[in-house]
Amino acid sequence: MKSIIMLIIVIVVITFILTPVAYAQSSTLSLSPSSGTFNKGCSFSLQINLDTSGAQTDGTDAIISYDPARFSATSISSGSIYPDYPGNNIDETSGKITVSGLAAVSSAFSGTGTLATVQFSVKENAQAGATQIKFDFDSNDKSKTTDSNVVERGTIADILNSVVNGNYTVGSGTCIVSSPSPGPARGAPTVATPSGAVQPKTIDEFVDRTGKGPGSPELTYTLAIVGSVLTILGILGLALL
Repeated sequence: MKSIIMLIIVIVVITFILTPVAYAQSSTLSLSPSSGTFNKGCSFSLQINLDTSGAQTDGTDAIISYDPARFSATSISSGSIYPDYPGNNIDETSGKITVSGLAAVSSAFSGTGTLATVQFSVKENAQAGATQIKFDFDSNDKSKTTDSNVVERGTIADILNSVVNGNYTVGSGTCIVSSPSPGPARGAPTVATPSGAVQPKTIDEFVDRTGKGPGSPELTYTLAIVGSVLTILGILGLALL
């Protein structure tokens, strides 16, 4: 009798040792940066990061909400951890962002990486103070399919265990972008004299600046002198012949 009992105990112990232990898989979605201060009129970007904790995944849905009175979501850039992102969407009215990534049939995703990057801007009339950008996630209802979830490969189980929301502050200042100082007007180059004066580029400009146009006394006097010199040179030329 004792031998039979010992045999049963040995069988139970061996069965327990050889039976694989099923560890609960878990994954995390997080926002990065998870905190910060952004002033009115400024733009900033948030990364939606996924950590599968070693689990193989078929896809991920990340749904985040923000205050549309303070922020405006302008664009979503898909990450590279999944080859397909069929469900990216921004609803500015409700302040809701949806990002959906799907793995390839032949290759699941496992590890850590950026699911997507969302570009935000702080509205000019945003109320200053603390606010959140957070995931729609119900940790108590794993059967819920309308919130954020991470699907394990081959089981269709939601293995999203925790999320890291973002806590931010809208600053009371403004975001001012400095404009470059206006430079000189583009056009034909000017040539500067050693004294710093700018030489005229055309005859018309010379006339406009000096007033020495046709009919002016200065021009008439100059032409008379030139004419006299030429006359004298002509007479000398004839005398030498």
